[in-house]
Amino acid sequence: MLLNELKKINFLRNSKFEETKSKILIRSKDRTSIQEQLEKYFNTKKIKFQRRKKPTEIEVTGATQIIIFKPLKARGTGGLKFEAQFTSDLNDWFSGVDIDKLNTGDTINLLIKKLKLKQNSKYVAEQVGGRNTKRPPIYTGGKIKVSNNSGPAVSDVDLKADKTYYLSLKFTNSFYIYNGSIGSFFEQANTKKAVNEFFGFDGYKMGKAFGKKYAVTTKKPNYTAVKNNLKQVIIEALGPNVVLVNKIAQNDNHISVVRGFGHKVDIGTINDNSYLYAEKGVRKYNNIKFEAKINDANYTVSFQFRGTTATDVGPRYLRILLQKK
Repeated sequence: MLLNELKKINFLRNSKFEETKSKILIRSKDRTSIQEQLEKYFNTKKIKFQRRKKPTEIEVTGATQIIIFKPLKARGTGGLKFEAQFTSDLNDWFSGVDIDKLNTGDTINLLIKKLKLKQNSKYVAEQVGGRNTKRPPIYTGGKIKVSNNSGPAVSDVDLKADKTYYLSLKFTNSFYIYNGSIGSFFEQANTKKAVNEFFGFDGYKMGKAFGKKYAVTTKKPNYTAVKNNLKQVIIEALGPNVVLVNKIAQNDNHISVVRGFGHKVDIGTINDNSYLYAEKGVRKYNNIKFEAKINDANYTVSFQFRGTTATDVGPRYLRILLQKK
């Protein structure tokens, strides 16, 4: 009965209605304006009503259904990139759109639980992946470190209100977490021995793979130390004070909230068989491949030392690939 009367009101003609036994949802492009107009209409017609605890819900005296005002949300095009769609969906949710109306609602639902977010909070999501902050590796004290490391540097989406969450987004089950120019450390006389030993490479095999300038005499690898080194690089590559959001597929998501550099990384076996060297006619890059558990998810990890073009020679870039198992 109430729904039929609402549909007769002129300014509600472009609104969408949904009805259950206990409620009527009115969806419109500007829910605030529609609510104000309807309350004014009720006052003019001397229809008694009152707002409920949630201000976007009203009770009409004598009616068995409450009226709830919601934004009008289309199901999306699906052609937007994940970062843009996720950002848009987050902002829509904070404006009152239901989870089941969002394209990435399954991911956002898990994020809400992890961060204990409230829909009526003042958070705003901003897509920032385009700032492409450079985080080059540096050599210090015999170690490789990731420089310029901060939450904003690794963030794809900033979620901002009284505090800021830095969201690092990954889509599908295979993705890179780092790409840095490292070739000079394998070429310079004062660094190439230590850097090869840091990663566990055989200096003789490096020369055979990439040419004489990469050859160096190295000690037999201490794989316990190498595991610790690779673990630290992974932790720094993931970045500090970050929320890792990995949408693998529909209803298959993995989200980790990490404070500081508190990533949990447990690397499996590292030995001679973990190493592949560049070989003419077979591969142009070196690879260290191993299994690891990272923030409670299992991955195959590849530390790839390679160029980025067909003419590149040598281990110019370090790229770290995670493949979720």
